[in-house]
Amino acid sequence: MKVYLTHHANALSAEQDPERHLSEAGVCEAERLGLFMKGIGAIPSQIIHSDKRWTRETGERVAASLGQPVPVSVSSYGIASEDPVEPFIDHVESGGGDIMMTGHGDFLLRASAKLLTGDERRWVIEFSPGNGTTFCLANNKGVWKVVWGWRQEQLSSFK
Repeated sequence: MKVYLTHHANALSAEQDPERHLSEAGVCEAERLGLFMKGIGAIPSQIIHSDKRWTRETGERVAASLGQPVPVSVSSYGIASEDPVEPFIDHVESGGGDIMMTGHGDFLLRASAKLLTGDERRWVIEFSPGNGTTFCLANNKGVWKVVWGWRQEQLSSFK
């Protein structure tokens, strides 16, 4: 089982766009990530996101770039920065296939720490500079490990 944790792509500020659509740069970030993942055969069985427009649009753009139908839906549990990570961990452990989450930095840090160390306060990866950064975690015989991590500057050749 694999989990792809993605910090959402760059969005317009609330002053620029009250609905906070992805910026032009954010659209490129999400599409590049999808093309990269397609190129290495990293195709999740589902993409979940928070209730924020920019996380949904990130997931939709990634899914469209994968070239295969991948369902994209809002998470049935909270994944905002302050929400508990246990419902996500339960979802992952339910065995429904590889999952991609396009979410928010603090939640992703805590969820990855919980999977990798058992303690959500022991952060071992960093989503900085953030937007569009993705980590792939894999479970091998009950042990979670980081398989790869990519930041947008590393994806510049995927267009």
